[in-house]
Amino acid sequence: MTEAGIILVIILVSLAGLLAGRKVHGASDFLTGGGRASSFLTTGALVGTLLGSQCTLGTAQLAFTFGLSSLWFTLGTGLGCVILGLTFSDKLRHSGCTTQFQIIAREYGAFTEKSGGILCTTGTFVSVLAQVTACIGFIPALYPSVTPLMASALTVIFMCLYIVMGGTWGAGMGGIVKVFLLYISCGACLVLVLTESGGVSGAFTNAENFLLSLPDSGITSHAGFMSRYASFTARGVLKDLGSCVSLVLGILSTQTYMQYILSAKTPDAARKSLYWAGVLVPPAGVAGMFIGLFMRANYLTASEVNALVSAGLEVPNMPVISSTIQVFPSFVMNHVHPAFAGIILGTLLITIISGSSGLLLGISAILTEDIFSPLHFVRRHKLFFSRLVIVLTLIIAATVSNLMPINAINDLGFLSMTLRASVVFMPLLCALYFTGKVRPGFVLVSVILSPTLAILGVIAGFPVEPLVVAMGVSVMCCVMGFSRHRS
Repeated sequence: MTEAGIILVIILVSLAGLLAGRKVHGASDFLTGGGRASSFLTTGALVGTLLGSQCTLGTAQLAFTFGLSSLWFTLGTGLGCVILGLTFSDKLRHSGCTTQFQIIAREYGAFTEKSGGILCTTGTFVSVLAQVTACIGFIPALYPSVTPLMASALTVIFMCLYIVMGGTWGAGMGGIVKVFLLYISCGACLVLVLTESGGVSGAFTNAENFLLSLPDSGITSHAGFMSRYASFTARGVLKDLGSCVSLVLGILSTQTYMQYILSAKTPDAARKSLYWAGVLVPPAGVAGMFIGLFMRANYLTASEVNALVSAGLEVPNMPVISSTIQVFPSFVMNHVHPAFAGIILGTLLITIISGSSGLLLGISAILTEDIFSPLHFVRRHKLFFSRLVIVLTLIIAATVSNLMPINAINDLGFLSMTLRASVVFMPLLCALYFTGKVRPGFVLVSVILSPTLAILGVIAGFPVEPLVVAMGVSVMCCVMGFSRHRS
């Protein structure tokens, strides 16, 4: 019964993507929908991409360990959409460009365009990697007999079915179906959690009682629990607020969302879509957060069991999950009726697939329009090359995910947003609002130096958030390059 629901959802959404392929007659239709999409379709594409694994599986995973602060991903994402609608949306449409780096190139030169394009693509790939990793981890949770290699192959195939034929049209049509299913699924799970927990206060109380009784949990008092699970800044003020800011700037700096803005029929339709996306995204995080709390009160992780055994402590007689990435799917499989569980699990799988697919469109646009555009083959076969980029990127992401197993998918999401923002935000802001006022050399330094410092900050474990360092350097470079009359 569960398997039938999963298959039904996959077929339904994949069919929407395949049918959308009939509207694609060239690269423009594939990348930007030919500028013919309604606000309804554009909203579907936006929310379908934004509500990926990080907003659902990642939020539940983070809530298992940090409670309320897990909501920052969806809150920051929603806020970013609203700000994008208020600021850049109209200017991006009036630019006459397909990519953000074409706007930057017009103001600061082709070398800055290509350097930034490569670095921004790398940052976006990090988020794609998070989605692919989540999908590869999710499939074996449904079917334990599936090997990682088989899960990787299925991930690539599913994502290709969703986006390779329909492009932006596929993202929009598939996104509408997915959002409808996702809100039904999240709403049902939220009602179930609150019913079984005894309401909102019960969800927190149950988690607190369990952690206080668990040996070596790190929670020894009510105050300790509240500071970790009932605080929006449980991971530290700079960490959590910095994550929110990185999401806002990342939304403003992501090529995918420019493509969706361009796909809308009118500027007003584009803005409305962004505002609707800003409203629709955050509620999904609430469901994920309460699922994380419920699972914390009722489940152990395999690593916790091993730690208790090694310390010679008693292991509670409770269900065990292999890792925190399994929090959401394990809840559905163990606490939802099989007839409905299949639909929810299929929806979660499509959520991961669609979240990655929209970002793949952005990577495809940058590589096609900015990096490899001078090549004769690319100019002549732009639609084929756009699709080929998506397939190859997926294969690389699946390979990396198998070679470097990753658990904290939301951390990858925050890092991706930081890298994109450090490369794009200030150069794009200057190109749109301060035309002819910033010297190109300073912008080029910003494009290269800012993401480099962000990566070094992650590797070296800087005490300051990588976003603060990266954006601080980017702002400094652009301010130093400011001139009333650029030479």
